[in-house]
Amino acid sequence: MYVADAHLHAPFCKEEDFSFLTQNDGTYASCIYAACTCAHDRNEFFQAESIAKKIPGTFRLAFGLHPQNPLLENADFLQTLLEEKKICAIGECGFDLFTKEFKADIKRQEEAWHIQTELAQKFSVPIVVHNRKALDLMFRDVRILKKIPAVVFHSFAFGLREAESLLAKGINAWFSFGKPILNGNKKSIACVQNLSSERLMFETDAPYQTLKEEDRTLPSDILKVLARAAELRSCTTEEVSLFAFKNFNTVFCELP
Repeated sequence: MYVADAHLHAPFCKEEDFSFLTQNDGTYASCIYAACTCAHDRNEFFQAESIAKKIPGTFRLAFGLHPQNPLLENADFLQTLLEEKKICAIGECGFDLFTKEFKADIKRQEEAWHIQTELAQKFSVPIVVHNRKALDLMFRDVRILKKIPAVVFHSFAFGLREAESLLAKGINAWFSFGKPILNGNKKSIACVQNLSSERLMFETDAPYQTLKEEDRTLPSDILKVLARAAELRSCTTEEVSLFAFKNFNTVFCELP
């Protein structure tokens, strides 16, 4: 079985959280697993890099100036990672206007966004978008997004009409969904049911994006997400896993 997690935070997971990837004798499990892990400061990136080296070929590394705390001083570090081909994507990047505090930081969010979209164009790499309460800014910047090779909307929180509109504008977009489809989120469910399989990915956002009564999300929860997606699309889990894995590798090309 092919399993792809389009978005998680490996440095904040526990080492044993990835035990589902091994058998009792320490060999690889029956599933072929891949995941994109995003980092947002230098130490976090080095931790992610270290984890990736322990399971070669498994993790795709990304680095970004997260809109909830866009550390503009890390822009040079981001460019260095791109120049040295140490990351496959820029992210998370985008906008978060969910709280008054985040709204007050819009100037810094805008600066970080434009730095990262320019780098994505220059180095021809995909971006992983974090967007809350700011979809209008994506439509504002359609001309910019059309120049980026791939745009992955992590945990897409909007509706089917909005997703289809972004595609209709010519953005090479993918839409990733996680535990909200387990929790009855109508917008996410409609997207998973109706979007083309060529535009869908799935994620855990581990260890975050928990359901009620949960302390944290496990990387292995991707199996629950894939199973639910299969129910929604009236097909097998293997079929969903296969197209999601193909989409993942189309976007997050493994570096040499």
